[in-house]
Amino acid sequence: MVFGREPIPGEVKSRLAAGIGAAAAALVYGAILEHTLEVANISGARVVLSVSDVPSSSWAQSLNVAVEIQRGADLGDRMNDAFARRFSEGEGRVVIVGSDCPWFLVTHISKASAELGGVDAVLGPATDGGYWLVAQRPPGLAMFAHVPWSSPETLARTRKRISALGGTWSELEELVDIDTVEDLELVLADPRTPEQLLKKLRAALD
Repeated sequence: MVFGREPIPGEVKSRLAAGIGAAAAALVYGAILEHTLEVANISGARVVLSVSDVPSSSWAQSLNVAVEIQRGADLGDRMNDAFARRFSEGEGRVVIVGSDCPWFLVTHISKASAELGGVDAVLGPATDGGYWLVAQRPPGLAMFAHVPWSSPETLARTRKRISALGGTWSELEELVDIDTVEDLELVLADPRTPEQLLKKLRAALD
């Protein structure tokens, strides 16, 4: 499952937009979302794009993936609901990824799925203190309760919550989410950034 939203200027990446403008920020976000969906589709897994707001029909139809609307008061509620929906459909291993990690790879999906054979959850730490991936197997843990979102403490509090529930987890490599101009500059200069994505990011800034 990819968590994202339609890349509309002024409605995505506000911190990035403060530095490069709303139109450019939307183009950057759209490019990374497209990359994320491509990687997910290449994996061979069933892919669902979970969006926070009702998208335009033309945009949703252009994606060639299933689209559903998130339900819940905050991000934790929405992820809980997303896991519950997939478990109720019989899925045995569910991976949720964000839509702003440019170094997301097919191998991250396969590794998270494999590690769920021995632990209750898998986390992909982000450099800002959050996480770019979270995966669970049924029945799932109430791991998002009392977790602050968009906070440097998000990952640490999630770890504590899993531990308090008696659950087990593993972690993938730490990666960057693009939220700020500094993040974008780092990604543009890093050889891990795929060439096609790099071209789109540069074009968004021209």
